[in-house]
Amino acid sequence: MVKSNVISATKANRLYWLGRYETRVYLTMHQLNKCFDNMIDGKPVDYQDFWQTFDVSGTYKTNLEFTMGVLYDENNPCSLISTQRFAMDNAMMLREDIMTETLSYLEMGVALLKECKAKQEMNISALQPIIDWALAFWGSAEQRMQNHTALNIMMIGRNVENLDMQLRFGYPYERLVLANESLMRYCNKVGDMLDDHIAGYINDLLSKEKYEITGDSNRYTLIKFVNQLVRV
Repeated sequence: MVKSNVISATKANRLYWLGRYETRVYLTMHQLNKCFDNMIDGKPVDYQDFWQTFDVSGTYKTNLEFTMGVLYDENNPCSLISTQRFAMDNAMMLREDIMTETLSYLEMGVALLKECKAKQEMNISALQPIIDWALAFWGSAEQRMQNHTALNIMMIGRNVENLDMQLRFGYPYERLVLANESLMRYCNKVGDMLDDHIAGYINDLLSKEKYEITGDSNRYTLIKFVNQLVRV
């Protein structure tokens, strides 16, 4: 039985970033599936734009370097294994909130990545269970978390990351609007986390005309504001 819905600033920060990191894991896998299909018989230039979308400092020169790096480079905070570890680090400190069953899906993700790294596994299909476990993580969280304030904060992180990634990969305007509306619904459930001025800038920039006509400059400005929207 939850006695209080009060969330400390430290815990709110961990919940928010857990939501962001685990969503980044799922969406990274989704994008990697498409990227790897395109680069199997291609050249480094075929995936350069993809990697720089995540990490402008990425210097992978061959298909092998890119594949091993994007999946298993623990020294690169943008790699899949680093992102899953970041999610796990936050979740470990939130075990009592998210429950052990929910945590187990992240543990399985880390274990699978370590196993595949040891085998030098480069077949993206070997990591397909991570997508399933990421979805199961969210289903378990929604079912088992008793503190709805904590769950809503985590969902805010999830939706911020979703909007950020959709902007980075140039999703259609209609998808962005739906993502922003979903984010706002959760922000409205949790007081004092939303920067109203930044929200106003986002609503102004996220218009069909500005998004489709001004192109990348408007998109990069939106990404900056999305990452400043929530105060944690």
